[in-house]
Amino acid sequence: MTSSAGDERARGGDDLDAAARPPVCAACGAHARRPSARFCRSCGRPLDEEYVPARALRASYSFRLRPTAAAAARASRPARREHRVRATPAASAARPRSDRFPMPTRNNNGASTTALAFATFALVPYLGILFCPGALLMGGVGLLRARRDPRLGGARASATGIVLGVVIFCAQLILWWILCKVPEWSQQAPF
Repeated sequence: MTSSAGDERARGGDDLDAAARPPVCAACGAHARRPSARFCRSCGRPLDEEYVPARALRASYSFRLRPTAAAAARASRPARREHRVRATPAASAARPRSDRFPMPTRNNNGASTTALAFATFALVPYLGILFCPGALLMGGVGLLRARRDPRLGGARASATGIVLGVVIFCAQLILWWILCKVPEWSQQAPF
């Protein structure tokens, strides 16, 4: 009797054990509490969807995903009754909050993005001084656009472009001053 049960398990009984095991989330690797779970308990991702790296990255930051249309349709279907355990206040306090790390606001202000690009190009030694005025000018334009239309965003990026433009301009002036003084210093050297 035991040998026939062992033979049955070797031929296909493992499929029964695999069906009884709770699924594992492809994004965050969390194990579901029950085999019939449809969503991950830690990241909220549907368990029956394929692996998508962007969703895995989002899940690693504990952002909750909105369910897809297919997942919403499955959730609206009447399901069999299951025994559900009520969450205790201590258990709900231990869950990670999804609003703790909000996604950054979208920057539709092209001038602020250009100001940051100018500030990045200004980091090139000696030649970067040519890009500093562009960072200041585009940062000012970006601030003006952000104040006129707050929906565009980019006020912080524009201010960052202006500040970086001024700081890098001062550093570039010091580099050019050193470059001009090196010949004088080399003539005054005792060796």
